[in-house]
Amino acid sequence: MKKIIFYLFVLSGFTLYAQEVTFSSGTNYTDYSISGNNSFEASGSGSYFEIGYAKKLGKKTSKSVSYSLSLNLNEYNAASGNMVSTYSWETSYIGIRNGLTFPIFSMNNGLELDLGVGVNLSTILHGQQAINGMIYDVSDHPEFSGLTAWGDVGLNLKYDFKNNIKLAVGYSVSENYSLSGDDIWHNIFFGEEAVENVKLNNNAIKLSLIYVLN
Repeated sequence: MKKIIFYLFVLSGFTLYAQEVTFSSGTNYTDYSISGNNSFEASGSGSYFEIGYAKKLGKKTSKSVSYSLSLNLNEYNAASGNMVSTYSWETSYIGIRNGLTFPIFSMNNGLELDLGVGVNLSTILHGQQAINGMIYDVSDHPEFSGLTAWGDVGLNLKYDFKNNIKLAVGYSVSENYSLSGDDIWHNIFFGEEAVENVKLNNNAIKLSLIYVLN
């Protein structure tokens, strides 16, 4: 937790020179799947927190593309089971996201709609699995540990609440890709033929408070 607070303060310092500072929170809706096992399904929800900045590239107009950098904390939880066995996972990841935002349209009443794409590099902070009431630590398991890349795409609807403050609601979808472990190169070159591993697909809904600095 101390490391998270430290990183948040560092990133907050960077945002003093940014065009917009954003604070976001929301909910992740995650589906767990296992490659090679089409009958397995698990899903659940967890929290989402993010602090970041965005700066327009090139000329500063309503049509300019923006670059964003943010620090985020995500919970990816899921549960599954049947009449014989029950399974559940609780995991939390800290990550740094680089992204681009493309304006779709803006209106005179202060409404804006943007399309965002990005890559979030993250690593696990906490992870546990429960099987029939027995709890196991999975934070060091190769299917969860190491560096993970999340590719995401989403929409954000913004509203000019008052001078220099915007409110936004957003929706995004993302999928994880392991960047470490013994099987990384096998996964890259052989795709679905790779050894069995856990795959996470996520849908997120978030609310944001945006401060315009310049």
